[in-house]
Amino acid sequence: MPLKREKDLEKKIAKERIEFLLNKAQEIKKENYELARRYVELAVKIAKKYRIRLGKLKVFFCKKCLYPYAEGKFRVRVHKSRVIVTCFNCGYERRIPVKPKKS
Repeated sequence: MPLKREKDLEKKIAKERIEFLLNKAQEIKKENYELARRYVELAVKIAKKYRIRLGKLKVFFCKKCLYPYAEGKFRVRVHKSRVIVTCFNCGYERRIPVKPKKS
């Protein structure tokens, strides 16, 4: 009889690995940009496999080419009610909606 999978434990371990990989990518992106991209790629792959939402962590890298945003590699503009982040590596524009402050 096969052993039963412990899905909660697997998800917990996967979350820890994703956070570790993304933190390492942020640390190493100045020295080795390709390795940082590989870390992001692995983190996204783990998140997809275990169906884990990245939430706030996904603003640190390009959605299309998975390169972490580093100095001189992206542009941030504010237009109307959104922030537009342009990746210089692939040209992808991520539009993040911003809610106006209520006074």
